[in-house]
Amino acid sequence: MPDTLPLEVKRYFFSCDENAFFGTLEKVLAPTPYRVFPNVRLNDLFKITADTQRAGVYARLRDKHVDFLIVDSAAVYRPVLALELDGRSHQNEKQQHRDAVKDVAFRSAGLKLVRLPSRTYTAAELGPLLQADLPALRR
Repeated sequence: MPDTLPLEVKRYFFSCDENAFFGTLEKVLAPTPYRVFPNVRLNDLFKITADTQRAGVYARLRDKHVDFLIVDSAAVYRPVLALELDGRSHQNEKQQHRDAVKDVAFRSAGLKLVRLPSRTYTAAELGPLLQADLPALRR
């Protein structure tokens, strides 16, 4: 193993829209038991249940993540909802294929994936969009 690798820290962890969305989402979730994790790898989220398909499914999910994963901290951080911000890049064919893989993965695992247009949201806008899937927001 070499002593060094040609690496440096990226200047930004999020896109501008993701950064704004994350802050708003944290505000919306603050008074609830829900917490949000950004950029969660699908292979860290899902358990492959068919040993005979493990390699193929793992390969399909490799290098894919969900923008935001909401968990219930009162239920041992159980995943309850996933959110994807779909911007202009989601219009190209390669990204649409990646999105289709994500859609199948979430549907297969029984975890809802909500796709939202990538833009700036206020807490007053975002809360109602998530209430149907996050009961603690309705209180």
